[in-house]
Amino acid sequence: MTSNAYEKLRQARVLKKITLKELAKMADLSYSYISQIERGEASPSLASLHRLAIALDMTVWELLKDSREPDTSTEAENGLYAAARLIAIANESQAEIATSQSRKTKLVKTNMRRTIILPQSNVQYQMITPDLSSKLQVILVEAEAGAVSGEEAFVHNGEECCLILSGKVEMDIGPESFQLEAGDSLYFSSTLPHRWRNVSAEKFSMLLVVTPPAY
Repeated sequence: MTSNAYEKLRQARVLKKITLKELAKMADLSYSYISQIERGEASPSLASLHRLAIALDMTVWELLKDSREPDTSTEAENGLYAAARLIAIANESQAEIATSQSRKTKLVKTNMRRTIILPQSNVQYQMITPDLSSKLQVILVEAEAGAVSGEEAFVHNGEECCLILSGKVEMDIGPESFQLEAGDSLYFSSTLPHRWRNVSAEKFSMLLVVTPPAY
């Protein structure tokens, strides 16, 4: 039986011989919260997934990756993570990535992008860069009206620059708040707590460049 995303978290922890108590301390999350996640009784935010992945010496994409090839045409009914209410499409095995002999040029077809859709958030993350081996990561973020990046601010090492492609968004970077609309860009240090809110009445999209890769 193929494991869902939450079972993969437990398997990764057990494989690395880390107890729930140890993982809770390493990820700065509560024991009960992680236990609920592993049992499929709680839906983690992207920030929480990032903490867990770092503690397990993994990336969010690796943590959610499944070895099967999902049917993206029936994404809403996809059985990969239906029980966990989390869809993670990592088409690594079938990705149409054309690599030059130097292995420095890679092409990712639109329908082969790795995608994460978190439940109860109406936020979709598509990785534009082909993999996590480069020094930067480019992500296309799309969210419905009123959506937020999460209740918890995101903090990690590195630098980020975002470009708003459509809609309006309010971004909290440390103690400051910025109102951005289509065409605006914002650079900031990822070590500052950061989160965003879609304050427009329409779907918004944002191109996010992160270095080093953090998702």
